[in-house]
Amino acid sequence: MELTEKYPALAIGDFLAIHIPDPGEEHSFVEGMREDLEVLGDLRDSGMSHGHVPYPEARGLLPWGDSSDGDLFYWKTTDEGPDTWTILVSGRNDDWCEFKGGLTEYLAGLVSGTVPPDGLPPDFPGRTPSVDSD
Repeated sequence: MELTEKYPALAIGDFLAIHIPDPGEEHSFVEGMREDLEVLGDLRDSGMSHGHVPYPEARGLLPWGDSSDGDLFYWKTTDEGPDTWTILVSGRNDDWCEFKGGLTEYLAGLVSGTVPPDGLPPDFPGRTPSVDSD
């Protein structure tokens, strides 16, 4: 919540976009989330989700972003609440990589170079990444 309050729109390097609802467009945002969860359910049903399941199933994945290359970003939920959720990257090449930390820590680490871009292009975000917020 704090991240979205500070940055109502957020993109890193014209590549990674964070899903944040626009005021008055919450219905469209929810529909997009449902579509993302349905795609993950289809992957699960066809045996291509590496055992991951969509939210609200136990330990289900909840989408929070995507990339211009088709990578998808999720929170891996737990019963203990959002403070215990981890980051899961579903790379377009069928890479599934987990980061044991929160969203802000993950994004800041990508930009600073302290978090490797597992599942993403190896040169992301580059030497001087742009962080755009509107």
